[in-house]
Amino acid sequence: MKNIKFIFLIIIIGFISASIGVYFNKNLSPIISDSETKIFFNSESKNLNNESIQHSQYKNKWLLVNFWATWCAPCIEEIPELNKLFRDNDNIQLVGIAIDDIDAVNKFISKTPINYESLISNDIKGVEISKSLGNDRGVLPFTVLIKPNAKIQRVFYGKLDMVVLNSYLKDVIK
Repeated sequence: MKNIKFIFLIIIIGFISASIGVYFNKNLSPIISDSETKIFFNSESKNLNNESIQHSQYKNKWLLVNFWATWCAPCIEEIPELNKLFRDNDNIQLVGIAIDDIDAVNKFISKTPINYESLISNDIKGVEISKSLGNDRGVLPFTVLIKPNAKIQRVFYGKLDMVVLNSYLKDVIK
């Protein structure tokens, strides 16, 4: 009888622990301090012509930054949808930052056009910028929405659900 009570108690504790873990995993975003966007805005990346572009030029605008790579299948899948978002939305600046080699990106873009600003940061700096904006999981694609006051509004891990993103943008950006 004692063994049954003990097993039942272990099962209850396990169920409660699992429930709390699921709740926190779904409902908590990483805590990002406002100062962490300073790393992004004080950084630069290369454009497709290998020229340095200062991220500070994107200040004071709604900004959607999408980190991607040519070897990342979900990244590639969302590019046409991001092209459409860019074409249909005047209220937001969209910037893609490839964590990739400039030659690979130029070859990729010759086959799959990217209509929004496309930058390259093919070194640890690109990964660090992504992490500073909340990519604590180190995933690609990773997208972050930054408000005009340089505060992070929201982070998105993995391939974007464009229906959810468009609905979210309509509610937030007016």
